[in-house]
Amino acid sequence: MTKKDIRKSMMLIRSKQTPEDKNLRDQHIIKQIKVHEKFISAKTVAIFYPMKSEIDLLQLLSSDKIFLFPKVNQDDLDFYIFDEYIEFEKSSFGVLEPTGDNIYKDKIDLMIVPALAISKEFDRVGYGKGFYDRYISNHDIEYTLGVIYDFQELNHIDASPLDRKLDQYIKGSL
Repeated sequence: MTKKDIRKSMMLIRSKQTPEDKNLRDQHIIKQIKVHEKFISAKTVAIFYPMKSEIDLLQLLSSDKIFLFPKVNQDDLDFYIFDEYIEFEKSSFGVLEPTGDNIYKDKIDLMIVPALAISKEFDRVGYGKGFYDRYISNHDIEYTLGVIYDFQELNHIDASPLDRKLDQYIKGSL
């Protein structure tokens, strides 16, 4: 399967989950993250605002961490520090992104990375723009943790030289 085929297939399957099944899988992922040694020890954690049928990690915000949210700025991704005053606005991609100028420029202890599929070899398929791969290549990230639903795990993905392997991934199941 090409990455394009994987994207199309996974978005379709993901969108067909019942709200109850999605919530159960989300809760399973959140429980695994909260007990993960890298989450426990992290001071800074990059997460993402869920769009459409993506995994919802917003419950993690109740943890005592510095949380960071991504925003696309032209061809690059920047991360912004979350606080109680931050506002989000919908981007041209349909994603809620932080506003303001509170860009985070230091080391990120844990980056939780969205994916449409992840292989058992730690390769991932994102949405095809390479934002996360470029960010991971050019910044100080201690640990990358992918999150997927159980049906998004594949045995193999044909990765390109620009793709960055994850350190680990967590999958939510029923």
